[in-house]
Amino acid sequence: MSQLRSPVPAIGTTLYLLAFVGTAIYPYFSRETFSGLLAVMLAWPWIDYLPSWHFAILIAVALNAVTIYCMLALWVSVFVRGGEPR
Repeated sequence: MSQLRSPVPAIGTTLYLLAFVGTAIYPYFSRETFSGLLAVMLAWPWIDYLPSWHFAILIAVALNAVTIYCMLALWVSVFVRGGEPR
């Protein structure tokens, strides 16, 4: 089992997923008109390109999670470590 080089990408992705779960559950407690809008906004860039499947929002969230992980890993490797491999 390999260890992560830096926990920052995993922490950032976990926070994003927890925020999505919280906003996806919120409409069940609040029956306001736009209570589910924030969950859709967290899946925003991809939700417009996917067909209207039942699980399309979950695919969009997974794509965002992968993108966030890759961008944070790149940021940590370039800015925190000075671009030098470990």
